[in-house]
Amino acid sequence: MTYVQCRFTSPLAPTAASVTVAAALVDTGSADCELREGLLQRLGALPIVARGVIYETVRGRAVHDGYEVLLTVNGRSCAAVATITPEERFAADAEDPNSDEAVIGFAALAALGLIVDCQARRVWHRAL
Repeated sequence: MTYVQCRFTSPLAPTAASVTVAAALVDTGSADCELREGLLQRLGALPIVARGVIYETVRGRAVHDGYEVLLTVNGRSCAAVATITPEERFAADAEDPNSDEAVIGFAALAALGLIVDCQARRVWHRAL
């Protein structure tokens, strides 16, 4: 698996509160980003991109709202769509547990000009 440090901020207040995640999972099979509910709430108001979007997951279909965030990885920033990972999924006894506070999907990776090197477990800047 590949992880990166990243920062999320609200496009409505880009100089206000931000959240830094030391190890966000890079998931090339996921279109959008995900952010732990408690961390997303620390960003304050966020634009809603979509309501009730159906996502296909390994456990079946899930319905989520999408929020616009500003995402920064390796000094590059872009607007990205993030969904919420509910806090209850981080409980030790969760039915569908999760330990990744953030996930970076392929749409954000492409917007950032990043290429995933799975063998080296790194991301690289694409030559512009």
